[in-house]
Amino acid sequence: MRRLVVASAILATLLILPLAGVAAAPNPLPATSPTDSERATAALSYLWAAQTPDGSLDKSLGETADFVIGAAAAGYDPATLQVCAGTATVLEYVATASDAAAGDAAKTGKAILAVVSAGVDPASFAGRDLMARLLALYHSVTGAYGDGSTFGQSFAVLAVVASGGAVPAAALTELKALQDPDGSWSYGSTPVTTGNGDTNSTAIALMALAAAGDHSADSTGLAYLHTQQLADGGFPYQNSSTYGPPASDPDSDSIVLQALVAAGQDPEGSSWLQGANSVLTHLRSTQAASGGFANPGQAPDAFTTSQVPAALVRIPYAEAVHFTVGRSLPAIACPSPSPSPTASPTLSPTASPTASPSPTPSPIPTPTVKPTPKPTIRPTVRVTARPTVPTPLATTGPTQTPTVPALTPTPTPTPALTSTPTPTPTFAVAGLTLAPADATPGRSDAPPPPVLLYGAAAVLGLIVVLGGGWALMIRPRKP
Repeated sequence: MRRLVVASAILATLLILPLAGVAAAPNPLPATSPTDSERATAALSYLWAAQTPDGSLDKSLGETADFVIGAAAAGYDPATLQVCAGTATVLEYVATASDAAAGDAAKTGKAILAVVSAGVDPASFAGRDLMARLLALYHSVTGAYGDGSTFGQSFAVLAVVASGGAVPAAALTELKALQDPDGSWSYGSTPVTTGNGDTNSTAIALMALAAAGDHSADSTGLAYLHTQQLADGGFPYQNSSTYGPPASDPDSDSIVLQALVAAGQDPEGSSWLQGANSVLTHLRSTQAASGGFANPGQAPDAFTTSQVPAALVRIPYAEAVHFTVGRSLPAIACPSPSPSPTASPTLSPTASPTASPSPTPSPIPTPTVKPTPKPTIRPTVRVTARPTVPTPLATTGPTQTPTVPALTPTPTPTPALTSTPTPTPTFAVAGLTLAPADATPGRSDAPPPPVLLYGAAAVLGLIVVLGGGWALMIRPRKP
């Protein structure tokens, strides 16, 4: 009997033990998320497809300048950024738009940052001296650039640093004088009361001071930013419920991320974590499959996306960048012209009622993809940073199929571009499908292990063993 019990126990253990392993085994995880470099490339390709024929993004100097800066920061030559159907490069648009912004310190400063990032001398840019323009906006008595607003002062300081110039001490004093009592900065040209500053103004001011080597306001400015970080790790424009519950957004995430890097902070360090969430985890979660970034409850757009690429690769404004001359973004699919239907000719009846000529339709022209003209502005050597040839980043990039424009019925078909909506294609970056980084991994599609069948087999085995033992026990013993 003892042997029967022992044998039964051993058999039961052998049969049931695998069930524990089956129950504890995790489901297979999906493919890993794209790297931040790949995400930046996807965002840049999204912006490239959104470029209008004049070379701009939304005809905005600010957005277009950020596009240039982000491309250079990610290692791509800004001189290659030319839309399929356009004739102007992105740098040509910056040159033209900078003329209209000559009296604006913030826009002139940002144009200089874009030009320097592209490897061009801002004092000799397409026949323009942008540095002379900026100097003309400086008021030596007050130290203010232009209207003296936080963004105007900050972008002017950043431009002087990026171009290799010396920032006037009075300009730094003026910028620090704009700081609010709670450590923040606001958009205007005078300090505001506690609680009325914002993360964007604070971040750009800290970035400008850091670029000039002045970290005296870091402690109070960073302390303010700590109070603004939300539970999701991201940053809103203001952590205030005055206009409803605050929500993190990609623009605020990006500029704060750049400021943290400029101040020597680790954006993923313990001091900037909300549980497991950081500004980077939130920023990644706002990227759509198209490569673009979106504000809460909205579709992706160029305005929201333009500043993100430089932030993803941890490059603050005015930091030297090194791109490969001639290196272009992974090719996007240019639209193939689709000719308008050829009208069938109207035939007059002939004298013979039995013979009608067969209409011969005009041949439909075969559309061809318009080649991209060579850029007319090329990077030249600049004072503080020259384009170098670093180790190339991954060249496998996103592809997309923009909306095909209609052709006017002319002998030589030419696309008629009436508007350029921001496209929403799907990108496969370096073989990985772009998805929010914090998405919950899904379960495998494979069927679950047959646990019930295995358990039934185990029970049946026990019954056989115990039944056999009982039969032995009741069998008559030998005399």
